[in-house]
Amino acid sequence: MFEFWYKIKTAAIPVLLKWGNDFYKQKRYDKAIKLYKRILKTDSKHFAARANLATAYFETGDFTASIPYFLSIIQDDFSNPWWHNYLAQSYQKTFVFDLALDEAFLAVELSKGAKEQELNLAYTIYETSDEKGCEFIKPLLKKWYQKYPESGIAKQCYKSFFYDKNFTCSETKYVESLFDVFAPDFETVLHDLNYQSPQDIADILDAHFSAVGNSKKMRILDLGCGSGLCGKYLAAKSFCGDIFGVDLSAQMVHEASKKNIYKQLIKDDIISFLSKENFGFDIIVAADVLTYFGALDSIINLVKKSLNNEGIFAFSISQNSLNQKEFFLTPSSRFVHTLSYVKKVLQNNDFAMLKIEDKVLRTEGGKDIKGYIIMAQKNKKNLR
Repeated sequence: MFEFWYKIKTAAIPVLLKWGNDFYKQKRYDKAIKLYKRILKTDSKHFAARANLATAYFETGDFTASIPYFLSIIQDDFSNPWWHNYLAQSYQKTFVFDLALDEAFLAVELSKGAKEQELNLAYTIYETSDEKGCEFIKPLLKKWYQKYPESGIAKQCYKSFFYDKNFTCSETKYVESLFDVFAPDFETVLHDLNYQSPQDIADILDAHFSAVGNSKKMRILDLGCGSGLCGKYLAAKSFCGDIFGVDLSAQMVHEASKKNIYKQLIKDDIISFLSKENFGFDIIVAADVLTYFGALDSIINLVKKSLNNEGIFAFSISQNSLNQKEFFLTPSSRFVHTLSYVKKVLQNNDFAMLKIEDKVLRTEGGKDIKGYIIMAQKNKKNLR
């Protein structure tokens, strides 16, 4: 009799798995979890049920419950870096930081340095340092950089913790990889961080042109356009003419194209793009872009050359409240700047300050990231 009922239950497993997976796809994780558990009561070694149960618990935020299932499936599928990735995140979320670092690094090694795994390791290092201090993560960080010296992500992360005054601009490979990976979920993540810079930039420009009685349609360049958030807000303003966007990430350019607001979108490094010719834009905007540059002289000089006389540069900048350095690379792998330094570089490049607004640019780790929305005008009276 037992064997008969066991066969009946075993025959039902494919149906239960399909129902569970359907609920999983609908993000009804509680119902999916119940079905996967029913399967495991009959077949405790069923791989798909264990794997899907682990990730379902992960998606609900029950990281403690997910850990034993990830450990179980790793025993059967050790070489898959994604199981180690998930396990690292689960350990980090439950404050088991030493194991989180070990698993994240193992995922990098198993994937032979895949960018998704390196970015997860970088994130794990940052979150761990925030809780345990910089000294806790430095041995692993040195190990990573020594083993993968050609990795732009490893170098960027290493320089974020080991200060180097000659490191004045983010690694191109790091920035490109970061935004390629996060492009599909970019706007959702930024919404959760209360990111307002694109709207703030559009509003500061709108207030200016309303005050001066402008009726001209402006030709606009959106530097580091990302998924098109700046373009979306600019397109709604009366001064907006044709908008051009440039971004290093092909995936971000693809996301921006879905908005159908850009005259042209270009996949290129912004320094490379601006260096090609003098474009004659009326406005150039840069939301959360200069945070990937330390020294600003070169990029602001190129912005100047790409603007028409009396053209306007509107951008956000993160405030350096950590030390007295003009710019500084933080453990988050983002540069911060002093306002006096930004003003100096703008003045040296013949920009007149039109407006500076103190802002909370976003949240990060539950903390407000303070900075400025700045609008400056290329001054035709002092052109060189």
